[in-house]
Amino acid sequence: MSEAVDTPVDTPAVDAPEPSGLPSEQPTATDFAGFDLSDDIKGKFKDGKLNGRFSSIDDVLAKLKEAEDFKSATISEQKKAEGSQQQLEEKTVNTNAVVNELLPSFLEGGMVLTPDMEAKLTEGITNATEKELAIYKFRDEARGIADRTNSAYGIVGGKDNYTAMQEWGAENLSDAEKTVFTSDVNGSPEASTIAIQWLNGKYQEALKDGTTHKRIQGQPHNTGIRPYADRKELFKDKDYIDSPAGRRDPTAKKNYQARLRMTPDAVVYGHN
Repeated sequence: MSEAVDTPVDTPAVDAPEPSGLPSEQPTATDFAGFDLSDDIKGKFKDGKLNGRFSSIDDVLAKLKEAEDFKSATISEQKKAEGSQQQLEEKTVNTNAVVNELLPSFLEGGMVLTPDMEAKLTEGITNATEKELAIYKFRDEARGIADRTNSAYGIVGGKDNYTAMQEWGAENLSDAEKTVFTSDVNGSPEASTIAIQWLNGKYQEALKDGTTHKRIQGQPHNTGIRPYADRKELFKDKDYIDSPAGRRDPTAKKNYQARLRMTPDAVVYGHN
């Protein structure tokens, strides 16, 4: 029996490409011209070192790597700082929203911080010291607002007067005047006082001129009858009513009682 003999397979010959001028087919040559020691470069040597610092190419490369590493680390730190700042800003916005939400109830409730309020105010804070700080800041801000509010009420003779004045202003001031008033009231204490006095002056003039029909305490409005603006005006009428002439003047008594009924308690009793 004959043995199997492998028949060689003919592999087609691949002709070598003919030489061409294509740049991609040109052998890559390393250009060291930039490392030649020209006269200008030689002039930068001092005590055998380039720029008096580098004694070899390795020294230059080491310094270059050091600079690149420093730049990379700096960029990384900047990105971390930007991320932290963004997180801080987002946290501040969220915190302010919670504070603004809780403040009205806190002030109306006699500045008593309920457990629910405290939980909402410190939500997401695990550190006990940071929780105490958040509560302290909230109380401090609330006290500041309460002081400013009471001061504003005191300027015009009480909360009822202030509310009536604001309602009148909302209907009678121009948009530009409203913008300036709001800005000043939220500004410095001095600017706030001046703004409130300005608006109250306009409101009182409207009351005297009979150009406003606002109710201060909900009593029916009487044409020609207006509330007392302050205790000085009130007591001047009262002295007349108590005098012999006043006791013989039924119309004066009637008008005095009508104005007295329309006057806020803050003016009558002299407190907010």
